[in-house]
Amino acid sequence: MPDEKFFVSEEVKAYFASHQKKLAAKHEAWQSVYAAWKMANPEKARILEDGFAGKYPDAEALLSYIPAFSPDKPLATRVSGGKALNALAQKLPLVVSGSADLHGSTKNYLDGMGNYSKDTPNGRNLLFGIREHAMGAILNGFAYYGLFRASGATFATFADYMRPSVRLAALCHLPVAYIWTHDSVGVGEDGPTHQPVEITAALRCIPNLDVIRPGDAEEAAGALAAAIARNDGPTALILSRQDLRALEEIPLATRREGVLKGAYIALKEKGTLKLIIMATGSELEHAINAAKELGDGVRVVSMPCFERFDRQSDEYRESVLPASCRKRLSIEAGVSAPWYKYVGLDGRVIGINRFGISAPAPKVMSILGMTSHKVVTQAREMLES
Repeated sequence: MPDEKFFVSEEVKAYFASHQKKLAAKHEAWQSVYAAWKMANPEKARILEDGFAGKYPDAEALLSYIPAFSPDKPLATRVSGGKALNALAQKLPLVVSGSADLHGSTKNYLDGMGNYSKDTPNGRNLLFGIREHAMGAILNGFAYYGLFRASGATFATFADYMRPSVRLAALCHLPVAYIWTHDSVGVGEDGPTHQPVEITAALRCIPNLDVIRPGDAEEAAGALAAAIARNDGPTALILSRQDLRALEEIPLATRREGVLKGAYIALKEKGTLKLIIMATGSELEHAINAAKELGDGVRVVSMPCFERFDRQSDEYRESVLPASCRKRLSIEAGVSAPWYKYVGLDGRVIGINRFGISAPAPKVMSILGMTSHKVVTQAREMLES
């Protein structure tokens, strides 16, 4: 054998040189075909090229595609999220979505857009079967290819089945959206096996994964727009099973656009700021109701996405959570650990640091302290101290 560390024989070099010429000829022929097709189909070509380039409207533009929700009808965020996804899919032909055999519950089926199969390749609904890990891997494949904006859905309690794929998507900056519904003990009678008290906190530990838990339909619209617009990593949408009322105390645009910043002032204090109450998801309503009862000096901050908020400027974060106010209280139907960096040493966290119970959802929430009364009680103790 020759002395070279990496020896390539002349025969091998000649073969690959010849093969390269053949492939170059095929590529040139393909480019000619594509150029002719592009000339004949300019709009389709634009969609194709924009898709591969990751050119999607920004989140503000995407929000304009989603009609406002009726304030008179409470909606689970899994339902409002599905409606928002359908509105976006009508405008964005490369948006596809699927579920791990739970479309009837996750509510993300794209109406009138067919199921993908060998016989119906134009279908935009992906039927993954009861295979959460495979679903996560397939979604990563879509994102690596780059043409489509893909999302997949299952119950939040099953998110750990797909965690390796989620971690890889975050590590590789893949724009995937995960729709995880039935987000808390609000699941009710299904009991502790299906009440994901620790899942949202665990997902927040994954670097570069945006975790968004909206508090009503308009926040859900903001969450979907944020997920579709994001190009540099995946987004987890944590959506409720139970209906949530429209939070009309907050202007519609503020709710939608506030999600894009991760946190925002939902209810501004009257007079001198004395206490900040923070909340996400179904508990945002309790924070607002408590603030009304507590009176002057109480601010409510909606914090649907910690990660987005942490990326904001120092000035914005200070405007929402001023360092001068050390009396801070949070409420979320999950384990309390992630909140301490926001409430600080003088703050308190109302959370659920145990597994749930099987009972009607309102009863479960009440037993486990997810109520405005609990917020009021804790807040008064802090204000009097």
